[in-house]
Amino acid sequence: MAHKLQHFCHLQVSSSCEDSKVEPRLGLSLLGMAVQGTKLIAGVCDMQKCRLWVCCLLVAAAMFMASAAGAADTVMLQREGWDPTVRQSLNEMFVLYGKGSPNYNPSIRPYAVFDFDNTVSILDVEEQLAIYQLEHMRFAVKPEQMYAVLTTGVPDINMDLGKEYNNLTVATVAADAAAAYKRLYAQGYVSPAGVYGEKMQKMQAGDDWKEFATKARWLYDAIGDTMDVSVSYPWITYWFTGMTPQQVYGMAHEAFVHYRKASADPAFWQKRKWQSPAAYKGSKAGQISVSYKQGITVSPEIQELFHALEANGFDAWVCSASFIDVISAAVSPEVFGIEGVDGVLAMTNKEQNGKYINAYDYDFHAQTQGKGKTLSISKLIAPLYRGRGPVFVAFDSQGDFNFVSEYADTAVGLALNRARKDDAGILAAVALYQNQKKLTVAKAVQQGNTRYLLQGRNENGGYLWPRPEVQQLGKDKPELLSSKAEGWLKKLESGTTVPVLINDAPKLTGKLKTYDGYKSIR
Repeated sequence: MAHKLQHFCHLQVSSSCEDSKVEPRLGLSLLGMAVQGTKLIAGVCDMQKCRLWVCCLLVAAAMFMASAAGAADTVMLQREGWDPTVRQSLNEMFVLYGKGSPNYNPSIRPYAVFDFDNTVSILDVEEQLAIYQLEHMRFAVKPEQMYAVLTTGVPDINMDLGKEYNNLTVATVAADAAAAYKRLYAQGYVSPAGVYGEKMQKMQAGDDWKEFATKARWLYDAIGDTMDVSVSYPWITYWFTGMTPQQVYGMAHEAFVHYRKASADPAFWQKRKWQSPAAYKGSKAGQISVSYKQGITVSPEIQELFHALEANGFDAWVCSASFIDVISAAVSPEVFGIEGVDGVLAMTNKEQNGKYINAYDYDFHAQTQGKGKTLSISKLIAPLYRGRGPVFVAFDSQGDFNFVSEYADTAVGLALNRARKDDAGILAAVALYQNQKKLTVAKAVQQGNTRYLLQGRNENGGYLWPRPEVQQLGKDKPELLSSKAEGWLKKLESGTTVPVLINDAPKLTGKLKTYDGYKSIR
């Protein structure tokens, strides 16, 4: 249990703390120090004691920093990749809430909460890691366990997945994948350390690997598109079954360093396709194919934002639906250049004998997607700030809607535009409407609203640009809003208020199972 404390008490520790059982894992910055990525407070079994200790450290650190900073100037965003309205509004937030504000309280520092995939990062780190894991066959699952791992949590493994998925079932495709995995394992290709070089090339040229890799990745898409997110989000994390936390972290760290370098080439950003063999012995599902997106980075603008938050006296947290060790690796500064992260909340599985099993750890916190993000923030982060919610949130999709709209304390919400048709699209419409009204952050807060912002980017090459539109990977034209979001914008322009539109989200999209309401958490 001790290593799970990293979810909410990632702290930098000195050598004087060596007697406190410091485990070499990941330390995240506090007191404005750079993240070193090597030390984590661990070995503490009493959760309440840990919380109390963290609270005391946060208060003491904040008071020290505030007194040391004195009348330091507000650090402003300057990079040209920001949409001008976004940059202006974020800088206004720093003035209103940062340590230069007369209302700044160092004992209750303002804090930010970021989604990670497609928000902090351009594209999805968990999905990119899955490709890396398959390419190198870095698994610790026993052959006789793989079928169970691939079907874990699926409510009906014999359900017809529909025409888009060739009317196949999870049971059929998982059986094919497990059979191929058994052959790869017997040939010595499978281990937590993986295979590289000529051995990897030989493996990937063979039908066994093509069968397993294609069908395992195909299952990820099929389950994600046909089943509830409470099933699909943890499903991919069960691939880490049998691994230690250190092994998952090490694999992710290695993968992201590799992809960061590769993604510096604009040509690397593309869609790729895998295909299983046409005639594979014993295959029940037959030949199938799967496409995936290639590329991952964190833009200089987002790096700048984390730096500015820290410099202006904010704490910064990440709350992600990717796996805890995956995100912990991603926020190491040597990976994507992110500095100033104070803690991470993310998906976490149960352990046996120090190794992960294919079961989510609900005892620790809810799944960090949808309403689970709000529940986890309220349980583990807000108590460190006397129950207050985040002042700033950043997001991209449906899974973020609850936490970026439910806290009364949230002044600014930054949407990374993906032209969404879901509830995130509602907030994109709100952002553009507020742009039309030239609404300042101060005015929005005075009205009792969050000032939502819409930042665009080009996924073909992976960079932010100074406009609200997004050009998605593989497309040749940018988009501002989905057709549904355009309709929601028209509602606002016709007189529907921001609170009414947001509170109507459950009936507008039908996506929300649980919604407590706009600004409902006080």
